[in-house]
Amino acid sequence: MGLSYLMCVFGGWLADTVLGRFRTIVISFVVYILGIMFLPMLGHDGMRGKLCGGRAWIIQPINATKDGTDNQEQYCDSLIYPIIAVIAIGTGSVKANIAPFGADQVKDEGPEVMRMFFNWFYWSINAGVLLSLGAVAFIQQNMGFFYGFLIPAVSLGVALILFVLGQPAYVCRSPSGSVLTNVFRIILEACRSRRRRRRNYSQPSDIDTVVDPLPNPTWLDMAKVRYGGSFHESNVEDVKSLGKILPVFIVLIPYWMVYFQMQTTFQLQGLHMRIPPLNITVKNNDPGQNTPAGQNNSELNGGGLVKMQMPAAWLTLFDALLLLILIPVMDRVVYPWMDRRGCHFSVLKRISLGMFFGFCAVMCAGGLETYRLQLVQNHTITQNISGTSFYAADLWIWWQIPQYSLIGASEVFASVAGLEFAYAAAPRSMHSIIMGLFFFTSGIGSLLGSGLLALVKKFNWVTDADHGNINKGHLDYYFFVLGGLQFLSFVVFNIVAVSFHRAKMKRQKQQAGNGFSSRHLQRSSYVE
Repeated sequence: MGLSYLMCVFGGWLADTVLGRFRTIVISFVVYILGIMFLPMLGHDGMRGKLCGGRAWIIQPINATKDGTDNQEQYCDSLIYPIIAVIAIGTGSVKANIAPFGADQVKDEGPEVMRMFFNWFYWSINAGVLLSLGAVAFIQQNMGFFYGFLIPAVSLGVALILFVLGQPAYVCRSPSGSVLTNVFRIILEACRSRRRRRRNYSQPSDIDTVVDPLPNPTWLDMAKVRYGGSFHESNVEDVKSLGKILPVFIVLIPYWMVYFQMQTTFQLQGLHMRIPPLNITVKNNDPGQNTPAGQNNSELNGGGLVKMQMPAAWLTLFDALLLLILIPVMDRVVYPWMDRRGCHFSVLKRISLGMFFGFCAVMCAGGLETYRLQLVQNHTITQNISGTSFYAADLWIWWQIPQYSLIGASEVFASVAGLEFAYAAAPRSMHSIIMGLFFFTSGIGSLLGSGLLALVKKFNWVTDADHGNINKGHLDYYFFVLGGLQFLSFVVFNIVAVSFHRAKMKRQKQQAGNGFSSRHLQRSSYVE
């Protein structure tokens, strides 16, 4: 995951500087497919043995063959890690470029159309999540990983073909050259020009005679031609816009720490709650035939009835389902209704509301965990999940639905609006790089959440012993700490947003009075 988010920045730089977004997406798709095509082979017993070979045992287990290898567990580490790295390179580059490329197609249609695009773009992502967790994960667990990996590999190939076929209708923007190099050059030029200007006007009488083209120029303005620098007005303004983008990304990091709990501690909490069985009828002509893959957590009864454990990851489906419902409602009903009444629900306001929902989600998880621990002290039930025994509270896993739903509500606002902000506030020459930074900071949030979890292990709030048994710890304390961090960042974010709003009118007045390009004025109004 870390490499994937790091490659978002590289993929963004590659598109903005060298290849352009279309070619970068195509090349990234090819790399992605080259990596993922090996996964079905590793999921097939016969192919896995040919690719990896058997693992030799010093002390042979019961199921080892005569040559000392184990056919049930193949030693593939030397192949798996390079495959994961290739997949990370491909998916990171696609992430950084696919959203800006899509937004390029509707950029000139106005802010309402732009908002609509990002809403439906995020909706399509979660439609894929629903299919992945609902169907593919079930196939992997109960039919085998060969078919479970084959489906996404074929889907990626079809997606690439469809994407390339649409090339004649696309708006493809050329790369802007060495973007990051220009940023550093402008900063260096601003410092030099500022020192030179101070030296030239060292006498108070001389300073009084200087009339600045703009009142209260910033130090970056010193890189402009009008102040003795060598860079065009728009280039310097592009660099100045980074000062507005990066603080928002940084303040969003605690939100990402909370968001990624859905894929980690929320599922760990669910494994220690009562998980209902799934009763599925299958045709079983041969009574001696093996049960479907995943037989460790299923039983085949007479009459072809298979009892399977519901995957704990399925609760994330409530997050995806809520998004699939809420996004169309917001896009088709709520936002147009607000627009007709002159209520401007800006990007920053939506991010703020999403952060609040994230705070509510993690506090809800903490309250549920406190109650679950109280029940565990009195009574536990034993569940066998994928061959591992979990001592769970006699509390249905459905009680996690509120926290998953609140995370879903937070995504409708914070995640979707974050994508919009990353595109709308970014300079035209840096759309992909800024989008890459957006995903990169979300990856930092994931890593910091894991780091905080490792830190609280020293206080015995969680433990790795006994398959991550959380019954002897205080995972609720961890949730409450995350909630505190999220609330603090929520307050800081709103302070930053208010300062943006107060500075907007002053900045627009200064720029309009000097005949400044309307592009920056429109972008500022849309974002703030």
